[in-house]
Amino acid sequence: MYYNRDMIKFVDFKKHVASGAFAPVYAFSGDDEFLVKSALSMLKKRIDMPELNISVFGDGAAVEAMTAAYSQLPMMSEYRLMIFVVENRSAGEIKRFLEHVRKYPNPATIVACDLSGAPPAIAASFENSEFVDCKRLDKPMVIKWIASNATARGIRISTAAAELLTDYCLGNLTRIDVELDKLAEAGEGMIEEERVREFVTPDGDYKIYELSDALAKKNTDRTYLIYDSLIVSTPPVVIIGALYSHFRRLLYAATGKFDRDTLARFLRVKPYAMEMAMRQAKMYTPVKLKKTVDKLSEIDFAFKSGQTNDRLALDSFIAEMLCAATA
Repeated sequence: MYYNRDMIKFVDFKKHVASGAFAPVYAFSGDDEFLVKSALSMLKKRIDMPELNISVFGDGAAVEAMTAAYSQLPMMSEYRLMIFVVENRSAGEIKRFLEHVRKYPNPATIVACDLSGAPPAIAASFENSEFVDCKRLDKPMVIKWIASNATARGIRISTAAAELLTDYCLGNLTRIDVELDKLAEAGEGMIEEERVREFVTPDGDYKIYELSDALAKKNTDRTYLIYDSLIVSTPPVVIIGALYSHFRRLLYAATGKFDRDTLARFLRVKPYAMEMAMRQAKMYTPVKLKKTVDKLSEIDFAFKSGQTNDRLALDSFIAEMLCAATA
């Protein structure tokens, strides 16, 4: 979020567009590019003769040309849509254009801009615009989205399979959308968990999540099943680094001092990955998590300084985690 202000949630944006009460300028802000594209598509659908009434203005377009275009009336349509690309634009150029829109509003022209990834100085230029929150949806909303889009494809998916697909893809709708097509082509009938396991490759972070889950439950068979699948294609040093990052997330989550989005920004991870970490952190005590993070830090130093072999160090860590009593 760039401002402490009300924003239109993505889940409410369709209703907003249907109302026809359009704002002069929409700024899409968030970390889910799929939602940004979907929100923009909702606006495009309100434009008749799109080849005549939808214009994209990149960094090569002069501000004067944009202000002139903004003032034009639509052709055989109720509205025009200007898509404003801010990449490589200066804050000054953006302010000049938006100041023109504010002073000389044209109710027939809608301006839309994708601010995901834009620096704060650029985003601040849109402070009087209508912000649309396109951050990743939480798990219940993703599951509803999967069910709705499965139905639109003429297929069915069980709730358990939708939950697993969400976890495998860490709530990333762009990837989930692709995987739904793959699952639909894989066979007829209800999509169950087994089909997801067979045809969808879990995100690397999810594999580490599974390994940590198995370690917490001291499930030896499942631990080594997951570990063996990881070690075949992933160097031990990479697994150690991933485990360190994962348990560090759990340790921060266990403090209970920060919410999901704050931790996600601080640790530079996706909000859904942080949400999963917060759930899993409850399986460990804070003391156990601190000891685990310290142990992984020691292992990292030991093999980097030549004191031990990374594979041996990782094997020992897994064995110790399975044998150790909960702190």
